[in-house]
Amino acid sequence: MKLRAASIVIPLLLFTLTPAFAIDTPRIVPRIQEIQKPVGEVFHTLKKYFTDASLSHFALVSADEGTHTLVAKQTALDDLTWRTWAFCETGPVEMIYKLQDGTVAVTVKLSRTTAHSTLATVSADFQGRYALGGYQNTVACKSKFVLEDQILAAAGAAPTK
Repeated sequence: MKLRAASIVIPLLLFTLTPAFAIDTPRIVPRIQEIQKPVGEVFHTLKKYFTDASLSHFALVSADEGTHTLVAKQTALDDLTWRTWAFCETGPVEMIYKLQDGTVAVTVKLSRTTAHSTLATVSADFQGRYALGGYQNTVACKSKFVLEDQILAAAGAAPTK
């Protein structure tokens, strides 16, 4: 009988204690895709994308041609764009707050895989500013990967399935 009780108690302890040791998934998860173009061409395409207002609403923060890294930022995201691109996990009190402003900082790192192929890594860091009356709270939010896929498509990546 002791063996039977132990065989029930041990799994119950494991199932109840395991969530206490669970590791949270990272908030910023990059999208990675191969683009069938040379790294220099992809770099210049994305640099134009981040600086041309007719292509995007981003402001280019930096473009390092030596490391093939671009950083761009967009502020004052409207509510519809925000809901398409990101979501914020908030506590019950913050759920009644209204989104006042959203910002996103995008980092694109390019690596040459072959002479005519580039590996592109796109990461998006979303910050939402919520307010209720005079109180404001900035929340780090998670991506829905729509923005990253749009940037990869602008760079020339094949559509994902």
